[in-house]
Amino acid sequence: MEKKEKQSSKKSIIINYLLSEITNGNFKVGDQIPSEAELVKKFNFGRQTIHNALSDLAIQGIIDRMPGKGSFVASKPVTRNIQKKLSFTEDMRNIGMIPGSQLLEFKTIKGSDVPDIANELKIDPSESLYFLCRLRTGNGTPIAIQESYMPMKYFPNLDLNAIVESLEDYAKKIGLNIESFFTRLKAVEATEEQAELLQTKSKAILNSISIRYLDDGTPAHYTCSYYRSDLYEYTFSSFSG
Repeated sequence: MEKKEKQSSKKSIIINYLLSEITNGNFKVGDQIPSEAELVKKFNFGRQTIHNALSDLAIQGIIDRMPGKGSFVASKPVTRNIQKKLSFTEDMRNIGMIPGSQLLEFKTIKGSDVPDIANELKIDPSESLYFLCRLRTGNGTPIAIQESYMPMKYFPNLDLNAIVESLEDYAKKIGLNIESFFTRLKAVEATEEQAELLQTKSKAILNSISIRYLDDGTPAHYTCSYYRSDLYEYTFSSFSG
């Protein structure tokens, strides 16, 4: 009995070490973790103890074990409740991941350049908009490409650095009282450029159109997002709360 307890304790040490490294972002999704031999050398534990610890992590879906190749951090989908008005940044923080953002493109356009979007935003074709395209990440892993359209009249004296980090946080900072939202979802096929940016081999990605509204019902901004289908999922429930 005592021997089994010692083995279990050693196994927990290995599991806790690897979980800590993954949680802290030292091992990201897709990264290869140390091999059994490397862990044996690092902790001076028996090979079977190491093997059992990795097997437990694989059963929990935390790592993927590939014969002849090694063990890798498994992809963990970000789950969003479609009924809640949460931003990408809030989604990441809620699951303990560090949100990141990389600016891909920024420019000023006219409503006439994007008539369908101008119509959704209820602005005149002659009005100007900011166009912002960002690569969004969680713990450094690409998760989404977001294209946002913002009428200039609602975003005076734009702070580009702040808005790249979090459009929702910036809107709150400048006093935009966003009360409601509308979201439209569909599955689409990724372009070669999108698949490369998202670092995914899957051609199926999730497209989300989201419009945010001010407290008086005025559309404030429009965002078209493309999510990795293996790392992002939406949920809907009839339960309240």
